[in-house]
Amino acid sequence: MKHFNKILALAAVALCFGLVSFNNDESVQSDQTQDVNNAPFNGTVGHTVDLGLPSGTLWADHNIGATNASDSGDYYAWGEVTTHYSAGGNTDTPTWKDGYSAGYNWSTYKWCNGSYDTQTKYCTSSSYCTVDNKTELEDADDVASQTWGGSWVVPTHAQQEELYNECYWVWTNDYNGTSVHGYIVYKAKEADDKGTIVYDGNTPSSSYTLSDVHIFLPAAGIRWDTDLDYVGYDGDYWSNSLSEDGPAYAWDLYFDTGDVNPWGVSSRYCGFSVRPVCHGTK
Repeated sequence: MKHFNKILALAAVALCFGLVSFNNDESVQSDQTQDVNNAPFNGTVGHTVDLGLPSGTLWADHNIGATNASDSGDYYAWGEVTTHYSAGGNTDTPTWKDGYSAGYNWSTYKWCNGSYDTQTKYCTSSSYCTVDNKTELEDADDVASQTWGGSWVVPTHAQQEELYNECYWVWTNDYNGTSVHGYIVYKAKEADDKGTIVYDGNTPSSSYTLSDVHIFLPAAGIRWDTDLDYVGYDGDYWSNSLSEDGPAYAWDLYFDTGDVNPWGVSSRYCGFSVRPVCHGTK
């Protein structure tokens, strides 16, 4: 059985385009380029990182739209597989696509008729739309699946909770000499390290260095309307899971310099970062 599980694990890694090594070179990239599946995207397909999670989930080493760990990448509304801009998404003045000059709001969101209470898909309440009881993104609406292909998917709410609970989190204002702010999420070395959050100004354990297994989540901020806010201060990463607070909202992993919260709830139209995962076999 151990050998069989090992074969399954290796197969999962192969479908996700390989493991990343840790050699203080944060520019490791995949050979894959854009348009490998159904939707165009910027950047490169990521590599998997095994953080030793109980579920066996493998996390990508960078965001969709990025080429390395410190890049912000692109911003997506929940359940959409393309951006609302054609260029400059991480600037204050992107080039908006036709029909998207209002940026990210209910008027431009794909899965509604212009307002929060007119959802057209992923609905659990008749107050919002015709109930379909869909609570997790289908493959066609999963930006990781539709851009990176292979076994890449947007993480579930439970997978984001697991990342929070099982890893050692360290805020940094200068990831690997790039001056980029965000959280280094390490594979925990000790049981007591799991779920530990080292906030801005606190001193992390000296036993953790960038040569240890980790991913980096940049504080890429968020897009709403035509604004790009909180870059360097906040990170918001979509899950694939509809919130229990109502079908206008979805779960996300939120953090800032003093908090990490895998129970964030946000309006589906917001432009957030996406960090894909591959399902594990443990």
